Amino acid sequence: MIKKLHKLFSSVKLTIFLFLFLAVTSVLGTIIQQGLPLERYEAIYSPGVFGILKFLDIFDMYHSWWFLLLLVLLSINTTICTSRQIPRIIKLIFPEKKEVDDTVFRSSQIRKAFQSQKKLSDIERQAGILVKSLIGNPVKTVKNDTIYFFAEKGKYSRLGMIFVHISVLLILAGGLTGTMLGFNGQMNIVEGEKSDTVTLFGGKGTEKLGFDVRCDDFTIKFYESGMPKEYKTDLTIIDDKKKAATGVMRVNHPFTYKGLKFCQATYGIAGVSDFFIGVRNNKTGEKTVLKPEIMKKVPLPDSNASFAIARFVTDHDGMGPAVLGVLLEPGKAQHDIFWIFQNGHNINQQQKSGFIFTLENFSRLYYTGIQVSKDPGVPLVWIGFCLITAGFILSLFFTHKRIWLRISGSQDKYEISIAASVSKNRKTFEERLERLTGEITLE
Repeated sequence: MIKKLHKLFSSVKLTIFLFLFLAVTSVLGTIIQQGLPLERYEAIYSPGVFGILKFLDIFDMYHSWWFLLLLVLLSINTTICTSRQIPRIIKLIFPEKKEVDDTVFRSSQIRKAFQSQKKLSDIERQAGILVKSLIGNPVKTVKNDTIYFFAEKGKYSRLGMIFVHISVLLILAGGLTGTMLGFNGQMNIVEGEKSDTVTLFGGKGTEKLGFDVRCDDFTIKFYESGMPKEYKTDLTIIDDKKKAATGVMRVNHPFTYKGLKFCQATYGIAGVSDFFIGVRNNKTGEKTVLKPEIMKKVPLPDSNASFAIARFVTDHDGMGPAVLGVLLEPGKAQHDIFWIFQNGHNINQQQKSGFIFTLENFSRLYYTGIQVSKDPGVPLVWIGFCLITAGFILSLFFTHKRIWLRISGSQDKYEISIAASVSKNRKTFEERLERLTGEITLE
């Protein structure tokens, strides 16, 4: 049973299958937006499709049990495949010290042999030139009147494959660590207030940070069109009832503390006060600024009528902040109810009973929306990235080359045998060997 499992998990076919399955499911996770409230998915899909997708945990696919199982299987498969290759590669890099073995001249992938009647000294000199031109300075050995030359270059390029395999394991381990031990959520904090609780995405409850995050100040700048130009939050971390850190958080400029990343995600108006309503009398041209409170009426100047604010909205029909005004006139059964805007929007609709009403200003109390994420697997992923880069450089730009040259025979006729092996670009090496043996005549 154990042998069968070992054979299964050491199969390259299993590796290809797992990679393809992960790729297809990752595309599915990209098409279906992740982490939305379940109510949103219920509105998009039919009950049957929704039930299947929910059962398979597609709405939070990267944290589902089956996706994690695929990553674990791929990790086991990669580990076993790598462990099988490591001894062979180590043996190629660090061969056992032993006597010269003539079997290499019969078993190597590249072999060549020819004869020469020249002086032995000339043959040795030309053989050394040949080996040095192909690879590098040779090591000379003499055994039983037979002369051997050996040269090697780029043996550490064999480590490239090991680095790539180990990097895949580290990246998978980092992903699994981040998935199981990390979280991703959001916290909304009103200016001047603090919180230690993150609401997790996907309706997965809350997470306690173990310290307080306080919003000291929130500032926002607008374009002339009214669109937000820049917004930032001044944060203070209160840990163990002491100020532990302070920082400024902007969009695309996160703040980090204890392995947690705080990103500026959104903002909103938590409350408003101190409304200033401009009232211009059409007859006299005089303008008065009122300061009413919501649902409390104030008298209009030079009139028996009163005015009140019913409610406030941050954006009404894309025209910006507005208040719903109520004009109360004696003897009228119905009150005039109308929207009052900033910046002179819909000024004609804001003329009532001889007065023009405008929203001059108001005090805003903002809340900042902070996306909080924790991913303890990031260091492993970075180490894996560095290893995979080193592995590709070793594998793509360096070649392990070895050459053996043997001179045997007597004065009447010397036999020169050449054996070589290269990890890649064999054809190019063979062409160069053929050219050099033609230039350096040993016969």
